[in-house]
Amino acid sequence: MKKPYVLVLALLLLSTGIFFLFSDFSISQKNILHTSNSKLPPSIISISEDSILLPDSLAKIETLLIAHKSEYRMKLFAKGKLIKTYFIALGQSPMGPKQKQGDNRTPEGDYKIIQKSRGPFEGDYSQYLGVAWMRINYPNNADAINGQKKNLISEEEKNKIILANNSGKEPPKNTKLGGGIGIHGWWGEWPGIDRQNLTWGCISIQNKDLDDLYNRVPIGTRILILP
Repeated sequence: MKKPYVLVLALLLLSTGIFFLFSDFSISQKNILHTSNSKLPPSIISISEDSILLPDSLAKIETLLIAHKSEYRMKLFAKGKLIKTYFIALGQSPMGPKQKQGDNRTPEGDYKIIQKSRGPFEGDYSQYLGVAWMRINYPNNADAINGQKKNLISEEEKNKIILANNSGKEPPKNTKLGGGIGIHGWWGEWPGIDRQNLTWGCISIQNKDLDDLYNRVPIGTRILILP
């Protein structure tokens, strides 16, 4: 008499296990992206390589850039609508957020484009900027706070960076945190199509794509750089 109950119990456990197995698989397909370097929105969920589900706070932004370092892609949004996806190259040390001058890492966090200019440029290595240059406000306030906690900069330097960012000005770039980070082109074309680690920390875009992006994003455009 106990066998039917044992069989029913076994089937129930099996079906429950299958349900959770597929539930976990489904959830794992959503790559929840975040970074501890800045107060990024907690609910940016990557649905596929061609689309992102944005929270309402980001979907309302007129122009928004989201760079995914792990995907070597940067997406342009207008009021939550995906407009275009660009191939990008990263710093020569692509893993992890930029923390100090000379680490050749690309920052991770919440930034803004604060300067724009078109080439041709002058000076050492200017040819590597390509057709245009768009500076971001690295180090941002979170970078400054983290840098001061790690004794890379003084409290006075931290306060100067925060004051500059809050005033919409270029933050100091002469501290141990470094600076001069932005989006630029390259000297001709990249030596490959995808997943290039070329720069000293900037985001590089093929010149033909940079020319298009430059015309689409105004100064003040928010850019989220995700791991």
